[in-house]
Amino acid sequence: MTSRSVLLLALAAPCALALHTPAMRVGAPAHGLQQQGPAASLARPAVSADALRLKGGAKAVAEAPKAWYAAFWNETVEITVLFGLWYWGNIYYNIYNKKALNLVGGAKGGLVWSVAFVQLAVGALWVVPLWLLGIRKSPNMTMDKWKAMAPVGLWAAGAHGGSVVALGAGAVSFGQILKACEPAFSAVTEVVLTGNVQAWQVYATLIPIIGGVAFASLKELSFSWLAVISAMIANQSAALKGVQGKALMKEPWVKAMGAANQYGCANILSVLWTLPIMLLSEGPKWQESWSKATAKSSEKDILTNTFLSGFAFYLYNEVSFMALSKVSPITHSVANTLKRVVIIVVSCVVFNTKMTTEGIVGSAIAILGTLLYSLAKQNTALAATKQREAAAPPLAVVGASGRGARSPQQPAPRSGAPAPAARR
Repeated sequence: MTSRSVLLLALAAPCALALHTPAMRVGAPAHGLQQQGPAASLARPAVSADALRLKGGAKAVAEAPKAWYAAFWNETVEITVLFGLWYWGNIYYNIYNKKALNLVGGAKGGLVWSVAFVQLAVGALWVVPLWLLGIRKSPNMTMDKWKAMAPVGLWAAGAHGGSVVALGAGAVSFGQILKACEPAFSAVTEVVLTGNVQAWQVYATLIPIIGGVAFASLKELSFSWLAVISAMIANQSAALKGVQGKALMKEPWVKAMGAANQYGCANILSVLWTLPIMLLSEGPKWQESWSKATAKSSEKDILTNTFLSGFAFYLYNEVSFMALSKVSPITHSVANTLKRVVIIVVSCVVFNTKMTTEGIVGSAIAILGTLLYSLAKQNTALAATKQREAAAPPLAVVGASGRGARSPQQPAPRSGAPAPAARR
């Protein structure tokens, strides 16, 4: 690992520690296809020792002893490592991806979809051997399950391919600014496909997002309509993936897969969807484009940067889903916003990219808008959840004697009348 890698990891770890606080940590189930709503951010209520006693006065279950490695490997350390790998992978994906695209001639070099395909294929070549060798438990997939996940794989392929084209047509910083518009597409897609209308505060946060992106684009030095259109296609694909992935997450078999296997299966489907797009768009002139690229750059440099970008892409996506299963969606949203800022700064330093004053101010407004959107959506959904819980009828509590204990709203039985039976 180079000194620059160590430096980036050192920068990422404090960010993870600052974001990971006990008040925001939850024990939510793993989910990789879609970030869940506010219910995922609610910690489970503590269970008292009395509740653990069996009926008849049995002794409470003893707390299991801590493992020998708990002193240096615990939940805080695990989340710090996940956030560090998430940031490191995302930063280096953008660096290696931009280098690979520059070597093959950028978005108009005729090999951009080939780069996107290889990047996704590297992820498949990584996860499949883990399943075959038993290092990771393989998911129990059937043909019907693959078909159910196919739309998610399609939109994941569109999101990745569109982003690669956008990053090849413009600067990394400009691509990140354009991708900040994704919440606007998500809001509209959610209404159209599900009819779910959010509170006005959620839609109000779209104003700084759209306005910030527009302002940042006014005097963007690397402005390209191809980058804009491709980024918007990527944003729409990501929105469709999010909506359909959220619906698919309700299936028990998807939840049982775990975050890592969910992403692994979606990635394999993305490879299959990207292959025909690559063949149709670049296949007829692939040899000619490859000859032009290798005439200016070495094959080793092209393949090295492409494969490294693919590994970094798979790594940061998988650990991102794993991190989401360990923290609240709000924490994840804050971390994702900070990550975009870090990528813009690092890419400007690595590629010596100059940003105009309008670009700096506009990107700051847009990125802040994305954070406000996430927070507003989580708070609105959390309020709706609390309202539903308050409206739900209270459940009777089973006492130590096995008889039903009264809820606060339940009147006491008349003298001589039997106590009401507990709900089961």
